[in-house]
Amino acid sequence: MGHSYVYRCEHCGYEEQFNQGHGFLVHSQPLKEYLKQRTKLFHYKTHNLLKQLSKQKNDLFLKAGFQVYICPKCKILKDKTEVVVFDHEKEIHKTSFRCNLCRTRLKLTNIHRLKKAKCPKCFKNKFQINHTIQQLWD
Repeated sequence: MGHSYVYRCEHCGYEEQFNQGHGFLVHSQPLKEYLKQRTKLFHYKTHNLLKQLSKQKNDLFLKAGFQVYICPKCKILKDKTEVVVFDHEKEIHKTSFRCNLCRTRLKLTNIHRLKKAKCPKCFKNKFQINHTIQQLWD
């Protein structure tokens, strides 16, 4: 179950939807169960790393979900699939992302408290949440 948020630029009218949470396909599960699936849900580099980790250790657990990140330099929002691998309680891998504009490492954001961000189209600081359009999804 997750939330969907729509952000709209007050300057140019550009709209973008951001997802946060777990869904039917992208969800937490044992790593071996994910690797048995025919459909590969993650970036090929992440998938290959998961295969390598599963060969090194048994009983790894995969926690995956949609998260919203922000570039601390550009202030642009990004919708990404976060993947974390655990060996019992110990985190042994967590995906990290970089901004495609400036290559700065993205930071996880609390989208509920975020008032404004920079529009990815016109780059004005007028990109804000549209409170009339919020959805729950599964």
